[in-house]
Amino acid sequence: MILILGLVVLFSMTVFSYKTAKDYEKNAVVWGLITFGVGVFLQLILPFTIGIILGIIIVMNGKRAEDIQEQIPTVTISVVTIILNIAAGFLIIRHLAKIPEESSLTPPQPPVFDNEP
Repeated sequence: MILILGLVVLFSMTVFSYKTAKDYEKNAVVWGLITFGVGVFLQLILPFTIGIILGIIIVMNGKRAEDIQEQIPTVTISVVTIILNIAAGFLIIRHLAKIPEESSLTPPQPPVFDNEP
């Protein structure tokens, strides 16, 4: 159930970032892929890595290998990574929604009036 929720969040953030990038005339495909890549990392790779590290720590502490699955808090890890994915998605969308500063424009020259001394 949590995996499905994570995938829904992943695809929703990807679609929102794609639409936001398109609305602000940025490269929508690249930003969609960036959001998808960050989401895949946070939803799949990070929990797997945490699980492997915790498994190694549990075995090194003298527990049996059969007890590893009971010792690792998989639900907690999944919920934390979903929250991280939502936060990362909103940060990406917020970055995309920024209006670029027009710093290359120089201000106009002050007006010159004919009747000045």
